[in-house]
Amino acid sequence: MRPGGREPQQAPGRESGSLDVRRYLVLLRESIVTFCAIAVGVTLLGVAVSYVLPKRYEAHSSVSVEQNVVNELVKGIAITPSLEAKLRILKVSILSRKMLLAVIRDLDMDLGRQGEQLEILIENTRKNVEISYEEKKGLFYIRYRDASPERARDFVNALTRRYIEESTASKREESYEATRFLSDQIEVFQKRIEAAQKAIDAFKSEKGMILSMNESILREEIKETEHRLEETRIRKNERLAQLGILEKGTGGGRLAEKEAAYKALLGTYTAQHPDVVRAKAELDALRASGGGGGGRKGGVDYQRIKVELESLNEIERIQQELIEKDKRLLQELPAVQTELQALQQARKNETLIYEQLVTRYGQSEVSKQMELQDKAVSLRIIDPAILPIRPSTPNRPLIMLAGLLLGGAIGAGWIILSDQLFRKLRSVEDLTAMGVVVLGALPRIASPDDVRIGRRRQVALAMSVTVALFVVGLAAAEYSGFEAFDGVFARVRNIVSNWL
Repeated sequence: MRPGGREPQQAPGRESGSLDVRRYLVLLRESIVTFCAIAVGVTLLGVAVSYVLPKRYEAHSSVSVEQNVVNELVKGIAITPSLEAKLRILKVSILSRKMLLAVIRDLDMDLGRQGEQLEILIENTRKNVEISYEEKKGLFYIRYRDASPERARDFVNALTRRYIEESTASKREESYEATRFLSDQIEVFQKRIEAAQKAIDAFKSEKGMILSMNESILREEIKETEHRLEETRIRKNERLAQLGILEKGTGGGRLAEKEAAYKALLGTYTAQHPDVVRAKAELDALRASGGGGGGRKGGVDYQRIKVELESLNEIERIQQELIEKDKRLLQELPAVQTELQALQQARKNETLIYEQLVTRYGQSEVSKQMELQDKAVSLRIIDPAILPIRPSTPNRPLIMLAGLLLGGAIGAGWIILSDQLFRKLRSVEDLTAMGVVVLGALPRIASPDDVRIGRRRQVALAMSVTVALFVVGLAAAEYSGFEAFDGVFARVRNIVSNWL
């Protein structure tokens, strides 16, 4: 050994990496039996797990969501469900209890199940149903996983078919119900319009005279009647004056009577008024005839004036009644017109609703025909579910290969960890690394035990390689669809489950 030099210290440092790798290789060679046992055990455990896990087959169907061009042509005329609305309710409808229970019963999956067991079956079925939507293609995918490939296929096809049928039937039923409802409402409002028209006609028959009058004309008639009433009262006053003269016996006869009447008229009208002109003519004629007699009470003039006075009283009464009647009509006219307008407005409102119902009825008819002929948004099966050949889970080849790799990793890790925890001196390099000066080394002499250990290592290595090749071949066979061991593991599962 060279004194004080650093080269002997640097050499081990530079070679430490290679010494570690060499050490681990030596360690692996010495512990090859343990490594192989762990690797084979984990690998076989992976194989067992891959076969113990039940197979789950997945079947799927694709459904196209189509929006017919007719839907655009009748926009604003017909009322059809939007594409967004159908997409929103599709998943909820398919996963509803009613839908799943109907499909379960169609496939006799509920045999022997009632109450809580049936509810558990429905819930498990819901968990195994998956719905996805590819917006760009406008396709829905309905997937279902089951231990039986036939049942997975039948369930998807039954679920898809039933949903499309019930969706179409429900939309048709809604269209029929809407059309029927609108038809009933149209009849109701027809009757209401007829009743409103009858009420208007009856009101017009009762208040027809008032309704036929015009307010301005009525006011003019009142004014003219009041004017004639004033004239009648003037004439009445004249006759009363003449009668008073005759009753007092002051004389004057008819001439005095005419003169008094003429003066009274002049006090009221001008000289050109017809009554004044007529009274003046009578007065002149009476003067020309030498005056008039019969001025005494009970005479002819007295009786004539009295008759005229009675006639004027009757005319005055009639004119007053006519004025009161016209004023009463004038007061009633606004209320009657308002009531008529209210009746007419009620009929107008009923007619407006009726017209809207008729319009909606036409739209409902078009919508119903569109639903009957699938002219609106429709669902069509593009690819029905087919019998799945390979199970979706478990992925046996992947589990087997993962078990093989994991077994090797765990075996190597166990050996390295054991060496770190329970480090042993296995070579001259171990002593050198510890700073011990090695003066010399004797070669190992093989003993009968070493020979047996060597043979044991070779057997373990051969068995490990054989198991590894078997697992790789088995994974390849499983990947290609080979299922020879399924029956064996199925019987083992049944035995274990019955024993537990």
